[in-house]
Amino acid sequence: MDLHRKLGLLLILATSTIADVPFYVPQITYKPLQGKLTLSSFTLDEPQCIFQQYNTSTVWLVVALNSVVPNLTDANLRNPVEYSSFQQNNYYHIYPRTAANYPCSDTAPKPIAMLPVGIEDNCTMVKFCNGRLPKVGPYRVKFVVLNTNNTMVKATRWSEVINLRTAINSSILDPWPKGRSTGMIVLVVILSVLLAILLACLIAALVLG
Repeated sequence: MDLHRKLGLLLILATSTIADVPFYVPQITYKPLQGKLTLSSFTLDEPQCIFQQYNTSTVWLVVALNSVVPNLTDANLRNPVEYSSFQQNNYYHIYPRTAANYPCSDTAPKPIAMLPVGIEDNCTMVKFCNGRLPKVGPYRVKFVVLNTNNTMVKATRWSEVINLRTAINSSILDPWPKGRSTGMIVLVVILSVLLAILLACLIAALVLG
């Protein structure tokens, strides 16, 4: 009876593990990491214990503009696209890894247990470069599992929309005195002159007194 119970538990565990891939949603890391969301990059949590049954397959991360996600099919995602084509395709593949690179417990140092996207400055002669995100976005990502023939084996869900940080436009700033009314400027000048006269009178009174 104990043996049957153990086998049943193992079967349930295996079934739930296999089902994890289609339901997994990539997300920005929850770890307290500075710079996990910048003007041209973001950092994801590394998936844990969901790809181990695909040891002979390659796991890829697909990065795409949110606007093209509804039009991307398995036929698009099963053929890895390089970063250099992002301007035309608005999506690309990075991180070709085996399932062994995604352990079943987060025991590795924190930088290894996360996946930064958009961190490489020089993509010359680099296949599937993890280059800086050149567009404002927003972005979405998903993991796809491909076999040796580039057949789609499994895929996670798309992430929620990822918005990069945006720089402050200097044109919207209101430096003084630009944008101030003429009356305000005149009033400030008059008050400054009166204050100077008052200060001069006070000094004269102290000297003569």
